[in-house]
Order: sequence, then structure tokens, then C-alpha cells
Amino acid sequence: MPSDFPTTRAILERLDHWLATLAAPLLPLKRVDEPDGHHRWEFRDETPEALQVGKAVRMISGIRAALALADDGYTTESGSLLRMVSDFAQEIVSVGEGLLEGRLTSVQKKFVKQYFAPIARNADEHARIEHERYVTREELFAAHQRLADKTTKRADDLRKLTRFLNYGYDKYVHGAYQTAMELFRGDQQRFMLRGHDSARHRCIAKTSVAGKLHEVLIALEFMAMTRQLDPLIAEIRSNRHELERSSEQSGQLCRGLR
Repeated sequence: MPSDFPTTRAILERLDHWLATLAAPLLPLKRVDEPDGHHRWEFRDETPEALQVGKAVRMISGIRAALALADDGYTTESGSLLRMVSDFAQEIVSVGEGLLEGRLTSVQKKFVKQYFAPIARNADEHARIEHERYVTREELFAAHQRLADKTTKRADDLRKLTRFLNYGYDKYVHGAYQTAMELFRGDQQRFMLRGHDSARHRCIAKTSVAGKLHEVLIALEFMAMTRQLDPLIAEIRSNRHELERSSEQSGQLCRGLR
């Protein structure tokens, strides 16, 4: 395992345990047998808490994969995953706001309902549901603004910064022009398709992972708050502060690299 970004790597190793603690009350899952002999797993109760666990599973798996890709030089692919990780973290907090308030808004209820809706099994089923309107990111982000209004009183700043960060990461998801040029070596007139050659670019990608890990920790801390798990809240918060004290989110580790 690489030795750089030690705080980020150490905290990533702890995420499995924290998720297991948060998911424990919802286990065991139920097995659903399919007509073709296969099976799938489902939560026994399709609740907002279950949605949070499902999103956290993808969030944690995603950020670990993003670091693995950055280690191997697949910097643009790492950025694409981090955009997804950010979405999952924001969705966890959006639903958590309703849980803390003791009631979900109509938007939050619809989001939960749509999350657990069965997927289409064939083209005909899909054709019947494809025009359904899904809850948007903007609608879910209203919960973050309400939280900011109650705490920092800087909801507009939060909205502006979040939109800007998402704007940048969206470029990786959609294969924007700049992201292809990021993989070009001018001195050799070739595209780097097997990992970025630059130690600096790899380091920047890992810095981005450390930054998104902060979002992941906030989401997990929020989950612990909605469940009133005080020891877990304290443990996650301590790790978040440890990450903040490190230089791994700042880009300082990349200075002087080429």
C-alpha cells in the first residue's frame, strides 16, 4: 500500500466498522427469490434510515475506489467517482435533516419512495415509467440550506460553493473537452491511457479524495446523530478533525512535484 496521504488512508480503513454499526439495526436483510432461480437482498423495512445505509454503502465503496484509481494514475476516472460520492453524501444529509426534524418534507418522502421503487425488468415496463419526474438535486439541496440557515447563517455561500464544486466534477462525469486534454503529454504527443505519468496530477487526485472524505465523514456523522449514537458521533467527529488538521486536503503535499 502506498505510504502517502497516511491520514486519509487510515480513516478510509475505519469506514467499514462505522457503517457496520449504523447498519446493524437493519440486519438481517431478507432474501427475495426470483422466478428464474436467482435471488436478491432487500431491507425488511424500506425506511429513510435504510436509504441512508444504502447510499452510504455506495459512498464508502466509491471513495475507496477513487483512491485506488488515483494511486494507479487514473485521475479523470477518480474524479468521476468523486462526483458520485458527493451526491450520495448530500443525499444522506438531505434525508437526515428530515429525520432530525421528526418529519420528512414531501420532497424527502418522494425521494425515499423513488429509491425503493422496483426497477423495470424489460423494455415495455421501462417505457411505461420512463417519463416519471424524479426528485432533483436542487430540491434535495433545500435541506442543506435550511441546516445552514440554522447554524452558520451562510446558506447562500454554501449554495454557491457547492454548485461550483459540482460544476467542476461534472466535467469528469460527462467527459468534457478539458478532461481529455488532461491526459495528453505534449512532449511526447500522445494520450496517457494507462494512468497519468505526472506525480503532481496523481497527488492532486489524491488531494481531491481527501477533500471528499471530509464530506463522507460529515454524512456518516449526520447518520449517527439521527440515531443518537453519541459514542459513534464522537469517534467520527474526532477523525474528521484529525483530517482537518492534516495537510492532506490543502494541496501542500503536491508542491514541487511534476
